[in-house]
Amino acid sequence: MSEEKIAREIETRKVQKLGSSSLFITLPKKWINKWNIKPGDKVILESLDDGSLRLVAEKAKTNAGKRTILADIDAFKQPLINIIPCLYILGYDEIVFETKKDFSKKDLEDAMYASEHLVGAEIVESSEKKIKMECLLDTEKVGVESLLRRILNIISKRVDELAKSLTATNVHNNNNVNNSDDLRKIYLMLLRRIIGNKYHSSNTEYYRNSFILLNMSILLNIDHIISKIYQIKNLGEINSNIIESLRTIFGNVNDVLDEIIMSVLFPSVKRISNGFNLILQIRQTLDKIKDSLPQTITLYLEDLVNLLENALNNSMCGIFLEDLPWIEKDLTA
Repeated sequence: MSEEKIAREIETRKVQKLGSSSLFITLPKKWINKWNIKPGDKVILESLDDGSLRLVAEKAKTNAGKRTILADIDAFKQPLINIIPCLYILGYDEIVFETKKDFSKKDLEDAMYASEHLVGAEIVESSEKKIKMECLLDTEKVGVESLLRRILNIISKRVDELAKSLTATNVHNNNNVNNSDDLRKIYLMLLRRIIGNKYHSSNTEYYRNSFILLNMSILLNIDHIISKIYQIKNLGEINSNIIESLRTIFGNVNDVLDEIIMSVLFPSVKRISNGFNLILQIRQTLDKIKDSLPQTITLYLEDLVNLLENALNNSMCGIFLEDLPWIEKDLTA
């Protein structure tokens, strides 16, 4: 930097008195405008050994290393409630959705619901054309060991409650739903810590393989559930009309499995959309016949659908590893 430029950036401020003992100086207007300093904002004062005082806008400190993504929601054609967890896992600190068609009330409700179920996330701006979410979770301060222990504690507590219920009568524990919500929050925190903390575009293949491994574990659980349904002895007693609906469900399950595998290998918006539509069809068919099914089968099928949805969400993350036209990455770079 030239001496002339340095001279232009140096200003003199007169120390003034406030009250009986406080001293103050005013801030340079150019600096205020650059960092958009407002009354009530915080600044960081750093005293150096050479007698100088370094003044840093907290906004500048906060934005260092911040990762931002802008997504054109019109091109994706999926509800925000499905997209937001993917971008959260990939470690984005600021997620901006834009549309030319206007966001609906349902879009905003989905965004609010998704943010409420993610640790450190909140909607900070919403309008007809734009929804902005910030993720304030500092993954550097989140220990993997701590998260794993919390997951272990939640599951262990559920097992203990199940053991106690075996000897109790009319026990209904309403904490099960809350435990499931807490477990998912911590699970997504863990994925953000492991994947989002280190993700960048040059390692696309590595992170795609990570999602493949995640889905393999889910697919093994799906296979286990299918085998349990197959072993139920009173399947032959189910009404023939219900049997036809079950065949439709299992046909759709196979189609979803195909979309899960193919979309994680070859990212495709069309496959992801088709997968979620198939899951919706499965849920609708199941709702119509579940009162006519043995409770065990209903419970297995509900678990099966939830696993399919989780796996498809993992596959959808792969789409955001690609430099697709509706995504603009690293806006703060």
